[in-house]
Amino acid sequence: MKRYFIVSSLIVATLFTAACGNSRRDEIDARKAALKQKQDSSLLAAQQELAIVDSTLEAVKVEFQQKQAEVDAHKAALQATEQELTDLTLLRMKRDSLKVQWDLLGAKIKYIRQKQKELEQ
Repeated sequence: MKRYFIVSSLIVATLFTAACGNSRRDEIDARKAALKQKQDSSLLAAQQELAIVDSTLEAVKVEFQQKQAEVDAHKAALQATEQELTDLTLLRMKRDSLKVQWDLLGAKIKYIRQKQKELEQ
């Protein structure tokens, strides 16, 4: 009787472990799929935002260069106004801010792609 109880307990424990193992594997697979979907959506959003930031940055760069040339000409003639210098500084700040945002989004995209590559292996 005691031997029967031990054997039946081992069988029940084995079946229980096997049943838990499958559901555990299913949970892991579900989480991997969710992670892949989250990475894909984050990558797409970052790429779209980078495209907007890139076009804005290019426009601000052109505007800054034009304003810089104008202010430099006025400086040479000693006619630069405080407002022109302030506008130039604000444009420089906007350009630098967009450049930082552009760099950050590029790094984010690179990181997501790196993590996706690691998951595929």
